[in-house]
Amino acid sequence: MAERTFRRVGAAAAMAAGVGVAMTVGGVGAAHAAPTSTTMTCGSANPLFWAPPFTWTVTASSGASRPGGEGEFLPSLLLSGNNDLPTPPGGLIPSIGPNWYGTQVLVDWHNTSTGQSGRSVSDQEAWKQKPSVPVNRTLTGSGTINFTVTLQTGAGWWFINPQNAVCQGTIDVLPPS
Repeated sequence: MAERTFRRVGAAAAMAAGVGVAMTVGGVGAAHAAPTSTTMTCGSANPLFWAPPFTWTVTASSGASRPGGEGEFLPSLLLSGNNDLPTPPGGLIPSIGPNWYGTQVLVDWHNTSTGQSGRSVSDQEAWKQKPSVPVNRTLTGSGTINFTVTLQTGAGWWFINPQNAVCQGTIDVLPPS
């Protein structure tokens, strides 16, 4: 009876060791998927010489968009975001204030799954007291995307004394469902 118990304990120990080795070996070569969304912060000097520097918060997500607003949806890198500039008070008089900004966003990307690379340029915004990330269509295709976001902020328009904030990240862009 003792010999039978000893064999069972030995078999259980051998099985546990085998499972542990299999999990370790399987985990070594396993690929780690990138997230499908990431939030980044990047600082910027202020294009207005009297105003303090500020920070952009940018969220990059997997999504889909249509080129030119027509046709089928294609896998895309979607951006949204804001900054920590003060929100102007409501009313007519504050809207005449001296703090006006223009923005433009550049996205340089590389799809490590397909080898393709490119650059997208956002819509441009002007004369905003509290700018946000303008509409950007980055058609990357499906796969793991390494990207650099350059937020260009200028005085009134993005091209007047532009100050660049640069964020980098990696996400997986999934095919549209």
